[in-house]
Amino acid sequence: MVTRVSDSTGPTSKSNRVTSSWNNSAISNSEIQEEEPKFMYSGIGNAFSSTGKKFERSRTIALVDDVLVGRKAEKSRIIDLICQPDHKQGCKVISVWGMGGLGKTTLVRSIYKSQQLCGWRRAWVTASRPFNREMLLRSVGLQLDKDIQENPVVANESHQEKKIMTKVEVQELIKQTLQEKKNIAMMGPQELIQKLTRFLETQKCLIVIDDLLSIEEWDSVKEIFAKANRIIVTTRGKDVAKYCSREDKNMYSLEGLKGDTALNLFKQKVFVENTEQIDLHSDHDMMEQARLILKKCDGLPLAISTIGGFLATKPKTTTEWRKMNDRINTELEINPELRTIKNVLLRSYDGLPYYLKSSFLYLSIFPEDHMIRQKRVVRRCVAEGYSKEMHGMIAEEVGNKYFDELFDRSMILQGEDVNIYGGKNYSFQLHDIMRQICISKAREENLVLTLEEGCSLCSTNGTIRHLAISSNWERDKDAFETMLDLSHLRSLTVFGNWGSFFISSKMRFLRVLDLEDTFGISDHDLDQICKLFHLKYLSLRGCENIHHLPDSIGNLRNLQTLDVSGTRISELPATITRVSKLQYLRANCVYVPREIEKLNALHTFGRVDVRHEEGIDTLKGFKHLMQLRKLAVVGLTAANSEEFWSAIASLKHLRSLSVNRDFPRIEFDCSLGGRLFPPIWIESLKLAGKLARLTEWIHHLQNLSRLQLRETELQQDAVWAIGNLPNLEILHMRFDSFLGKELLFVQASFPRLFQLVLLNMRHVTFVKFEDGTMPKLELLQADQWGEHWEGRQEFTGLRYLTKLKEIWLGSQISEEFKENVQNQLAEYPNNVSLKLMSRD
Repeated sequence: MVTRVSDSTGPTSKSNRVTSSWNNSAISNSEIQEEEPKFMYSGIGNAFSSTGKKFERSRTIALVDDVLVGRKAEKSRIIDLICQPDHKQGCKVISVWGMGGLGKTTLVRSIYKSQQLCGWRRAWVTASRPFNREMLLRSVGLQLDKDIQENPVVANESHQEKKIMTKVEVQELIKQTLQEKKNIAMMGPQELIQKLTRFLETQKCLIVIDDLLSIEEWDSVKEIFAKANRIIVTTRGKDVAKYCSREDKNMYSLEGLKGDTALNLFKQKVFVENTEQIDLHSDHDMMEQARLILKKCDGLPLAISTIGGFLATKPKTTTEWRKMNDRINTELEINPELRTIKNVLLRSYDGLPYYLKSSFLYLSIFPEDHMIRQKRVVRRCVAEGYSKEMHGMIAEEVGNKYFDELFDRSMILQGEDVNIYGGKNYSFQLHDIMRQICISKAREENLVLTLEEGCSLCSTNGTIRHLAISSNWERDKDAFETMLDLSHLRSLTVFGNWGSFFISSKMRFLRVLDLEDTFGISDHDLDQICKLFHLKYLSLRGCENIHHLPDSIGNLRNLQTLDVSGTRISELPATITRVSKLQYLRANCVYVPREIEKLNALHTFGRVDVRHEEGIDTLKGFKHLMQLRKLAVVGLTAANSEEFWSAIASLKHLRSLSVNRDFPRIEFDCSLGGRLFPPIWIESLKLAGKLARLTEWIHHLQNLSRLQLRETELQQDAVWAIGNLPNLEILHMRFDSFLGKELLFVQASFPRLFQLVLLNMRHVTFVKFEDGTMPKLELLQADQWGEHWEGRQEFTGLRYLTKLKEIWLGSQISEEFKENVQNQLAEYPNNVSLKLMSRD
């Protein structure tokens, strides 16, 4: 395999005279194409060409080199990172990461050629496939050597005039350069490394490694490049970017183009000759078709540019653009001009390990633009056997790790409810074009069949493992019962309206039945469902017409997940205790029967209502649920709180606990302190109700990282006690959690807190941050105060929050308060972002 090498000697003038305007970079404007191989080094047997050879792999329509649309801020920020002095005097590695086709190479190429970096020695290499360490190092050596050979000419020039070389001098310089290149090309590995080290120790060097795939590739070269001043890495993997850069401030996550920026790029590509004269907004029909095309591209510059370039050769009519929208998925498959988009994204899929490919293809079950809850798909993967226990991790933790890795590899996109400061992806979705790859590969594997509008059951052959029924399918009972082989079906997922014929006696091996948010299903349908004895996953979440679970639920002895949250179920039948393999039980607020201790495999349990007369028996049963990791309880009172805290005290696996009082002002921690404390292993704690003795027990929770308080009626001494927790990272204080008018965060408190949320603090008028408090705070959020306050309201001491990145202020914050914050930020040295949230 040969390495792609940038090896141009630069242009010469018509008079064969060379000036200091020679290109100092190792790449030319036309030689780098987005996400494609750039050059190759073909060995000693061939001459070194002045332009290099293109590595032939696929026909790629490149993004136009001299157009960098919507990336000026990104370019400026990364150049600033390069130019900022590094007081550690070490190698600074800047990583630009994101999914294929986002324009990482185009952006970095523009930076690489920037006049602001004209004083740097530069080398650009693209990681070959398979990766070849020696060829990569040799390429860097050749480029740096060429640069150094050229620069003596520049060094002898004055700032006022350029030295003009004669033809003989130019020829001699080129001869010397070619000879040095041959020497480098013939060096052994150790001699090459020594020469590179001398370059990097004595020169101010910028090295770009484009399309780095793995941590192992970086490990193979990082020690050799340790003396380089700056390195830029482009990669599709967040984990690779983080490993290379080490510090978050040197990582740059590239996102898709939004709104008018995406439209401007599209117009530049479609209307090549007269972009400025075209006003799509004046033609409603064409604008609507353009919006649909851009929606499919979903901000991906490669897709926008390629489709726009294709349409540039077609008539500029609504009809032509509508045709593109109607058959865009087919065009991506068969049109050679558009197939490059899919080829670029396919590289990400091809690079996945086998266990991630299974998880990724499983997502083809979900419809276009569907926001996929991570917990939902992880629990399904556990039931399917795609995620299993390993290395001391339970199957659910392994599944979460898989999908986190898919995000890090840019295979899935963050959902709208992602907690960027809490480090959690609650939901995600697939890019439209990536979804088409997912569907295509799943079809090749005969993995998923989707019944949707226009589908033909006549072409359905072979075993069906996963069946998804779309909301737009016509619900053809005869076709469903006669044309589908359901005997090997492992999962059934319904979107939209329910049909009673969806459940068949032929589904003997069904493991997953997912009816989340399905319309029309009611109690009488459940008896048929409870005959599916191999079920491991049953979700009725959001099915509002479900009021009761039948006693036959006890027949589902293999069931691991039961989700009835969002239904009208308020009580579980006594037979639920027969489902001894149940691990995950979610409901709105339900009474549970006696002998709940028989469900000793439970990992997640909630929300459990303990207000009824058998509540004490339920609480006693908790102590036998030794596998519990997450528990939510409603209805705690002064009378039953001691029984509750005693029952859970020995649950060593419990990591998340949510407790809600029965009535307002009920003190449910009156039995804590002394010899009784919450489990010391808890990492996440939500408390709603009055806390009278918090200062006597909170210090035992040394592992606590997330704390949410509501109606706790705390005083200042309790806040100080919370501030001493060594590992607390997220603190939410909500309605009546604090009763004082002045909330003080003192010096040396909250050492690891990076997110503080203050909502509906109706008694508080003054929040003060002392010097030395919250040294790692990044996000401060406040809302729902102004309507209750009288007089002046303000934050003070924002300047002491040295790591603060963002302040979010909600719509129910007074204008006076907003002005106070803005005035402080105007003097803030760290350029904090202020977001004013709307009521929408």
